[in-house]
Amino acid sequence: IPNLYLVAGELLPAVFHVSARALARQALSIFCDHSDIMAVRSTGCALLGGSNPQEAMDLGVISHMAAVRSSVPFVHWFD
Repeated sequence: IPNLYLVAGELLPAVFHVSARALARQALSIFCDHSDIMAVRSTGCALLGGSNPQEAMDLGVISHMAAVRSSVPFVHWFD
């Protein structure tokens, strides 16, 4: 997260694809958790989220095009 402040401050067109999943102690957790996404809100990156696989693919392309056109970094997350 500290590097996101630098990327947003320099207005670099970057996209970070994040899967919003909870961390578990033993096995892979299948439950959704938005704590990692909420921690990124204050960095200056634009947030774009999808709720199903089709939206994840479509918004992934849209986030790349929007980042290039606006010179704002995007965090694209899938729930």
